[in-house]
Amino acid sequence: MPPPSGLPGADGISIAASAQLLDRLAAADEAPFIASWIEGVLAGRTRTDASLAVRLLRAYRETGRVDRARDLASSLPSSPASWNPLDAARLAIERAILATIDGRGDHAEAELRLASRALAAAPKGTGLREQLDMHLTQAQLELKLNRVANASNALRLAEHVAERLEDGAWRAPVAMTLGHLAMRLADPRTAAKHYAAALARAPARGTAAMSAHGNLAIALGSIGRFDEGRLHATTAIGIAREMAAGWRHADAHDVLAIVEIAADRPLAALHAIDEALVVLGEIDHPMLRYQLAEHRTWALAMLGRAQAARQWLNKAEKLRADLAVVDAIDEQDLVATRARTLESCGQTREALDHAATHAEKLPEAFVTGSLNLVVGRCALALGDETGARVAVERAALSGEKHGWVFPDRQSSMALWQAALKSGDSRVVRYAERMFALANATGAAAAAVASAASMAPPPSVRQSVQRISIPPSSEDLDAMPEPTEGETLIYVTTPQGVTRVPLADMTRATEGATLVVDTLAHNLRVHDREVSLERRRALEPLVVQLLRRAKEGLSADEILRAAGGPGPESADAEHRVRVLISRVRDLLGDATAIERVRDAGEYGRTRYRLAANVRFALVEPLFSSSGS
Repeated sequence: MPPPSGLPGADGISIAASAQLLDRLAAADEAPFIASWIEGVLAGRTRTDASLAVRLLRAYRETGRVDRARDLASSLPSSPASWNPLDAARLAIERAILATIDGRGDHAEAELRLASRALAAAPKGTGLREQLDMHLTQAQLELKLNRVANASNALRLAEHVAERLEDGAWRAPVAMTLGHLAMRLADPRTAAKHYAAALARAPARGTAAMSAHGNLAIALGSIGRFDEGRLHATTAIGIAREMAAGWRHADAHDVLAIVEIAADRPLAALHAIDEALVVLGEIDHPMLRYQLAEHRTWALAMLGRAQAARQWLNKAEKLRADLAVVDAIDEQDLVATRARTLESCGQTREALDHAATHAEKLPEAFVTGSLNLVVGRCALALGDETGARVAVERAALSGEKHGWVFPDRQSSMALWQAALKSGDSRVVRYAERMFALANATGAAAAAVASAASMAPPPSVRQSVQRISIPPSSEDLDAMPEPTEGETLIYVTTPQGVTRVPLADMTRATEGATLVVDTLAHNLRVHDREVSLERRRALEPLVVQLLRRAKEGLSADEILRAAGGPGPESADAEHRVRVLISRVRDLLGDATAIERVRDAGEYGRTRYRLAANVRFALVEPLFSSSGS
């Protein structure tokens, strides 16, 4: 389709119709064509139509021509009062995106406020696409500013607006963006749903489907659905081989390697990385080369091939030094890879010292869970059982909350054994899941090895390939509880967490003066019973106080447990005092909650259950993520 000689409208095509067509092309990932078409339309003209200008601006950005996008954005009016509200909103959103890319958070926030005001002036029932883009941009900005709660709220608003829009091909790229944001917000299950939605709307053998398969593979692999992840990764490789030879093909092999590392199959990961390096050849792609070197290092460390792991770590560090910008999660990934390599080389103290300084940074991220397992294994090897317990509890709580399933399960068995003695049922639940996954994986591997050693005839070999696969994290979550009369629960006491039949709950809580029953949502102090149904802010706080009975809760942890305004709120200190006062009233004893201070000059104030309180916490065996 050659560009017309003049503006749309000059040849009978209206600007509005052209804009609608361009939006449809944008939804079909045709940004390069859009840019060249509009450039041809506007060639030699001194006046630029607003509708075409904002679409050209978006096309420049989507094709990576960010400098051109900046130049065009700066040439357009700062306050286009004569523009229609939707075009003005689009311009503000594009400027906000560019400001976010450049790290100018204040400018981005100001532009998003302009976009919001412009959309408020738009005719009722219009501007849903602009609203969607505004919320997506807001979420990306909040993530850049590390305001995770605000980013989550913006993502929820974006999802709500997306549901109100008409169906069509444009939903595929929108679903991909929603998936990317969900992954960055440590919500892999939601991300997998969005990637699956994108895949359902993308042409089966196109680049959009290839990208959806790859991202879905990573999301599924991170939550323990390894076989599904492997299937999507190999499908992405097949599409890339046909349609996207070059770095995209190599990247698809790297996706498979990521899934295999998560599945505790380092040899398979190395094979995938070897394929990726062959496909990449001499192609200049520094970021992908860095990622391949990093993933190869980790796989080699898992195999105990210390010298090779060290060599590839040196390559990864050199490649990292050549990269201008790497985000915080990538930096954390390199820290974890370096620590894992030191561990594999037997430099346990060095690995612990390097990893421990980063173990509490980015606590929600997948890689931080793996980093904490390195800390835990090294601490255990050095005889520091307390440090090991703290590290494995951090990993378990992150895994339980987000659904993560971390690699190195076999080598972490001693850690998960220690986690079974935790006083937090969430940690115990997650440790039990890791044992189930490890045992199932071991049983399946033993069955395959046994079948292979028997050298069955071809007809039998086909059946060997269909040996049942280990249950995934989602399978384990979905397992039904035992039949009626055998239903199990967790009961937490000062002695730890135990599984007991529901019928034995009375016996298991005998002698406790404080019993919190999360099944019935009530609390019993001696002979006084109090319903927690109308005290939903206090129930999770009391539960956390019992789970953390020994160490207690800091002010920040109290606010997060109770919900509502967080530590950054203006009245945070007052809210902490009010919440603790209400808990004391609920327990009927002001001395039941102690106020203590951590050791050291900068020790934090904590609130904890008095040591003489005999308590029991009753919880279901299975719970929703994040409980």
